Amino acid sequence: MTIILEPETEAKLRETAQREGQDADALANALLAEVLERKAREFAEEVAAIQEGLDAVREGRERPFEEFLAEHRARYPAAPMK
Repeated sequence: MTIILEPETEAKLRETAQREGQDADALANALLAEVLERKAREFAEEVAAIQEGLDAVREGRERPFEEFLAEHRARYPAAPMK
């Protein structure tokens, strides 16, 4: 795979690699792997949170927003506008 970097990004990568005594390709690979791992972890956390919310609704611990909103509107009707 070939990845084309913007000139500014490539310059920062090369500067960082040189400062840290690393090969620029190895540093780019490590950084990409770290970011992809973090994104995968964040995605898994988001899916788990959504599933938890769905389970809570199904188990009656929470209720759909639409149900809350309808009850709220029935209890507190909007004042007529002039």
